[in-house]
Amino acid sequence: MSKSEKAHAQLTRRHWMVLAASAVTAGCGGGGTTGIAGLPGTGGTGVFAQGAISGFGSVIINTIKFDDTLAAVLIDGQSATSADLRLGMVASVQGQRGSDATQGTANSIEVWSIAQGLVSAGRATPGSSGQFTLSGMTVLTDLNTVFEGSSATHPVLPGQRVAVWGLQTGTDARTWSATRVALVSATAVVSTGLVSIANSQRSVNGLLLSGDAARALAAGDLVRVRGTLSSTDGSLSVQSVQYPSVPATSAQQGEAEIEGWVTSVATSGRFNLGSVVVDASQAVFDPASALVAAGSRVEVSGVWQSGVLKSTKVRIQNVQEIETVEISGRIQEFTSLANFVVRGQPCDASGLGVVSNGKLTDLKLGVAVKLTGTKAGDVLKVTKLELA
Repeated sequence: MSKSEKAHAQLTRRHWMVLAASAVTAGCGGGGTTGIAGLPGTGGTGVFAQGAISGFGSVIINTIKFDDTLAAVLIDGQSATSADLRLGMVASVQGQRGSDATQGTANSIEVWSIAQGLVSAGRATPGSSGQFTLSGMTVLTDLNTVFEGSSATHPVLPGQRVAVWGLQTGTDARTWSATRVALVSATAVVSTGLVSIANSQRSVNGLLLSGDAARALAAGDLVRVRGTLSSTDGSLSVQSVQYPSVPATSAQQGEAEIEGWVTSVATSGRFNLGSVVVDASQAVFDPASALVAAGSRVEVSGVWQSGVLKSTKVRIQNVQEIETVEISGRIQEFTSLANFVVRGQPCDASGLGVVSNGKLTDLKLGVAVKLTGTKAGDVLKVTKLELA
């Protein structure tokens, strides 16, 4: 086991934050059971935000722009930098909010994928709605899913190995809406779902589980398991386990802001956002006439009380908001106006007639830009561009 693997294996559930609708895979580390992401706002200070990354320059989560200059970054349990973050990754950010509620400073940023492995059925084409099966999970894609390694002419198909980031949409934790899908080469298998036990054999999403890490799992546990497939019986030899649910007995405190899909609604003003219980009985709704129903995509602000997110505001996310992306950075690759890269994101500005603070001919490798655009599968269609 490497130094980084040992460090990750020694982390306990108390040190990690519970991701609700977030995507989480097991990081490295042997057969132990670990928790996930650090508790939001523990100690009653700071702010925790969780959602799909919608921009860079500062990392943008749920309309909050977090200065990530000094943030510690983890991607699937491994140390990384903010430059490794990508659009559509679901991230949890612990930090402080500024005097302007839309600004903040990030202390830590953690990103986890929800599933990884070989696509077994279905099809997903960038720029359109699709569906495929991966590690026993149903993954839905739409116009706002960011793709990496796929295109309109090379869709995601059975036999391809992919990693997925996304938000839970089904009550049984088998169905997720992908915010990002990337072709990968790693052979690890990751699956998120409820544990079933039959004849003392544990399984998740139809995957039979084996190994010491699997034996402690209880029926009905919501878990994310990571391991390798056995070449003999096809079972998943579990290397690590994570629990993407909020323990009712946890001492979570402080301000939180999360986004996700409403998976169920109760009659007492409560609803589930992925696996997080939200009490919206005293919340202000935006718009005021909004009705929250299963399938609504919302952003919830509030404070943690006894493992429940006591909401002060519930905002229904509109299509334009979900589509819009903001990126500030230097052009890393430049072929043409229709094909350049900023912060790892392929961009197409061929539809622009003018740019602010300069000319279209000023665009080249190394130039600092600030752009706004909309997601179009694997490419960002730039609608506004400014030379920084």
